[in-house]
Amino acid sequence: MEEIRAQLTEQMKCLDQQCELRVQLLQDLQDFFRKKAEIEMDYSRNLEKLAERFLAKTRSTKDQQFK
Repeated sequence: MEEIRAQLTEQMKCLDQQCELRVQLLQDLQDFFRKKAEIEMDYSRNLEKLAERFLAKTRSTKDQQFK
């Protein structure tokens, strides 16, 4: 009986350790995807600004052509 208890205790320790490692992995993945999302958001804002400048430039060129 004591041997089974020791074996179960050891298995429980292993499961706890695996659980902690997986929680840490999930936290690392969460941080990664949060930072990736921030980078993609900055990228999309910069693309939008670039497109707006380009459109403003082409509009002013068209306006000058029609005058």
